[in-house]
Amino acid sequence: MQHEQLSPITQGLIWLLIAAWAMTAVGNIVAGEVGYPAALVIVLIGFAMFLRAKLSVIRVEPWINFGSRRMEPNMRDLYRVGYWLMIVGTLTTFAPH
Repeated sequence: MQHEQLSPITQGLIWLLIAAWAMTAVGNIVAGEVGYPAALVIVLIGFAMFLRAKLSVIRVEPWINFGSRRMEPNMRDLYRVGYWLMIVGTLTTFAPH
C-alpha cells in the first residue's frame, strides 16, 4: 500500500492551525476559562495509559527513570499515545467554545 505525502504547504497550514488552537487554549488556561470540562476524560484515559506503561518499567528498574527507552515496544507505544492524549485532552478542555 502506497501512502501519499502531504505537500509542505499543507503540512505548514496544518501546523499553523494546531498552533492557533493551542495558543487559544493556553490563553483560556491563563484566564481560567474551561470550554469543555468533559474533555478531561481524555486526559484521564491518557494518564491511565501513561501510568500503565510507566509501572511496567518501575517493577523491574529503578524507581526514577525518564522517557521510554527501557520499555518494551508495546509499552513504549502505550506511553507515547498516553502522553499525546493528555496533551490533546488538556488543550481540548480549555479550547474556546
